[in-house]
Amino acid sequence: MTTRLLLSLRVTACGGMLLAASILLAAGCTSSSSQATEPRATAIVVFVDFSSSVSKADLALFQQELTTQIIPSLSAGDRILIAPITERTLTDFRPLVDVTLSAKPQFNGWLDNVLRYNREVKDVEAQVIQLKDKLRTEVAEVFAKPRSSPHTDIFSSVILANKVFHNESRRKVLVLMSDMVEDSPPYRFETVSWNPATNQKLLADLDAKGLIPDLSGVCVYVSGASAKSAEVAESIGDFWVAYFKQTHADMDPSRYAHVLLHWPPAKGCSFD
Repeated sequence: MTTRLLLSLRVTACGGMLLAASILLAAGCTSSSSQATEPRATAIVVFVDFSSSVSKADLALFQQELTTQIIPSLSAGDRILIAPITERTLTDFRPLVDVTLSAKPQFNGWLDNVLRYNREVKDVEAQVIQLKDKLRTEVAEVFAKPRSSPHTDIFSSVILANKVFHNESRRKVLVLMSDMVEDSPPYRFETVSWNPATNQKLLADLDAKGLIPDLSGVCVYVSGASAKSAEVAESIGDFWVAYFKQTHADMDPSRYAHVLLHWPPAKGCSFD
C-alpha cells in the first residue's frame, strides 16, 4: 500500500513537472514566433531631382508621392533619408531630411511583463504617428523652398546611396525621383545617339571610372522618368535597367515609370 502510494505520488509529481515544462516551452515558443514574425525595419533613401529639366508639375507629384505613399508606409524602426540630385550631388551632399522612427521593444516571454510591454508598444506607436506628421511638414518645407540646378548628376546619387547603405541591417530601398536624363559632363543623355551598342559602351566606361557600385540587396524604384520623345525615354529606360542589373540591385522594369508604382515594396524585393 505504501509502495503504491509512493509510486502514485512520483507519477503525479512527474506529470506536474512535465505539464509545467510544457507551459514554459509553449510560452517560449510563442515569444520566439512573435519575434520571428515581426517585420524587419526598412531603410529608404530618396533622391529628388531639383534640376531645371524637371517641371513644377513633376516636383508637385514627387511631393505628393512622398506624403501620400512613402511616409504612410513607414513603420517602427524604419529610416528615411531624402536628398537632392544636383550638379554637385557628390561634393555637396547634405540630406534634406533624415529621420529614424523609434523601434518597437523586443518581447521576451521568459522575462518581460506583458502589460508593461504592451504599454511600451503603444508609446512607440504614438511616437511613430507624431514623427510621420512631422515628416510631412518637413517635406512640405523642402518643396516650398526654391531649388534649381543646371545639371543632373544621377550617377553620383547612386554612389552616395551605396555609402548610406553600407553596413545597413535594415531592408534597403532606393527611390530616384527624376526624369533620369543624366546631364553632367561627360554624360549628357539628351545628346546621346542611342543604338544597341550604346549601353555596352557606356557601362564599360562607367565601370572603368568606378561609377557602378555594388547594390546587392537594394530594391530600386524610379518615379518621374521622361524625355523629349517617347523613343529617347525608352532608350534611357533600357540603359538604366541594364545599369542597375550591373550593380546587382533589384530593379524590375515595372518599377521604372513616370509615377511611383508597386509601392510599398513586396517582401520578395531583394529582401531575405
